[in-house]
Amino acid sequence: MSAKSWLTSVGEAVEKDFEAALPWLQKGGAVLSIFDPSLGALFNTTVNIVATVEQKYAVLGKQTGSGEQKLADAVQIGEPIIAQGLKLAGKASDTAAVTGYINSVVNVLNAVPAPSKT
Repeated sequence: MSAKSWLTSVGEAVEKDFEAALPWLQKGGAVLSIFDPSLGALFNTTVNIVATVEQKYAVLGKQTGSGEQKLADAVQIGEPIIAQGLKLAGKASDTAAVTGYINSVVNVLNAVPAPSKT
């Protein structure tokens, strides 16, 4: 039996009860908020964008093999706010930096085990 990532589970659960999984997503932002409230908000916003894109592709039945298009959608949706957040943090804020940031958040989400169904 293979371990499922949180993000995979979000996509699979979209038609069941996505709202129940949302608090798991936002825990990372809460931890970041301890150190810098704006970074926690940026993380949570990015998680919500990624989860929304994942939901879209789950509904379309295209969860696998569509990573590049999912990323392009997430960049299109989130670039203005993510770029501003990166700029305020003193980081590069061009499209490549935004893409890298979104990829980093997705990597974190993929590393998180799916919540147990207890």
